Amino acid sequence: MMQCSAAIDLLFLLDGSYSIGKGSFERSKHVALKLCDALDINPGRVRVGAIQYSSTPKVEFYLNSYLTKEEVKEQLKRIIFRGGSTQTAPALKYVLQKGFADSRNTSVPRILIILTDGKSQGNVTQVAAQVKETGITVFAVGVKFPRWEELNLLASEPTDSHVLFAEHFDDAVNGLYTTLTSFDICSAIPPGQQLLSRNGDTKNYKCWLTRKDIKCCSNSVGQTASLEKGIG
Repeated sequence: MMQCSAAIDLLFLLDGSYSIGKGSFERSKHVALKLCDALDINPGRVRVGAIQYSSTPKVEFYLNSYLTKEEVKEQLKRIIFRGGSTQTAPALKYVLQKGFADSRNTSVPRILIILTDGKSQGNVTQVAAQVKETGITVFAVGVKFPRWEELNLLASEPTDSHVLFAEHFDDAVNGLYTTLTSFDICSAIPPGQQLLSRNGDTKNYKCWLTRKDIKCCSNSVGQTASLEKGIG
């Protein structure tokens, strides 16, 4: 699986309530772990953070806490199921206040992946809209026996590519990866680097200049390639 060479700040929001249960919570973590395998996690590219919520939200680790794939995966494995009620609306308000507080800048896409059964105790409509209005792209991954109406409220449009089902494990991970490496996300240019254009046989690529070479990202399949300098 090729990795998209783009700068992304990605936050997992894990439902750790009693309605999920410990077994499904571990499945949520497994989805997060498998997605991390496909991400280019390092300080200049993808950064990952995690919040667990139930009766109250708790930061498990911040976006700038762990900057290698190995460290992020190890910390995800260590997250312990907390239990409690499903207070999704307060958790989303917490995301707005604290979740992306250490995000790099507005040019770096912010991705929120919510893993939940969608059975929140309270109305999420207003705060879910506020999250998306700030420019955060939201994926809602259904766990156990999800309430699909709420997942559709939580997720970005189009919902058919932003609402997924964790029980269909491979489909969920592949769906997340496919959308993350779609044009809008993959074509994001790393901060401080120059966007280039190219005609001819690479016309389907967005390219940017790095210190060592030119990186290109395919608009159609999310593949990356290194090209020799001097193309114009």
